Amino acid sequence: MKYSVEAKSRKDLRLLAHHIRDRLRLKPSDAFPAVEMLELLDIWVPDAFFEIVEEDELGKGAHAETEITKSIIRIREDIYDRACAGNGRDRMTVVHEIAHLIMLRGLGFRLTRSFRDKVKAYSDPEWQAKCLAGELMMDSRYIAGMTSAEVARKCGVSEEAAKLQLSKI
Repeated sequence: MKYSVEAKSRKDLRLLAHHIRDRLRLKPSDAFPAVEMLELLDIWVPDAFFEIVEEDELGKGAHAETEITKSIIRIREDIYDRACAGNGRDRMTVVHEIAHLIMLRGLGFRLTRSFRDKVKAYSDPEWQAKCLAGELMMDSRYIAGMTSAEVARKCGVSEEAAKLQLSKI
């Protein structure tokens, strides 16, 4: 089943990320506090919470899931542990799920079922969460002109994520 959300451009999501970072009083050079944001989730979305679950509690290959109607994020224990240890890919997974909850519950982006085979990227909730997570983790005001290795090290993300984000600036 495909879902569609009200269209948001990368520019819209970048501005939202800047607003969130500014509200958190983060400087552009500050690493995004992924795990801390997860643990304070209910500040952004009232009654929201997260659960650490065993691998077999999620679908095959799933790292995490967000249940919008219940304002809950479920994260595999190994993913959570690695995010706490600073693993960039797992930190991004955490922020991706937070992005879903912020956009769909905290800000009320409209989510609808789509009967089309393909949803345009700017209306795809997965693309939007990936985009917002990237913008939150790698502030464009800071990373412009850096190498992907520098971005990965300074922002606490994978080099693959850093390369993608740099290509969008």
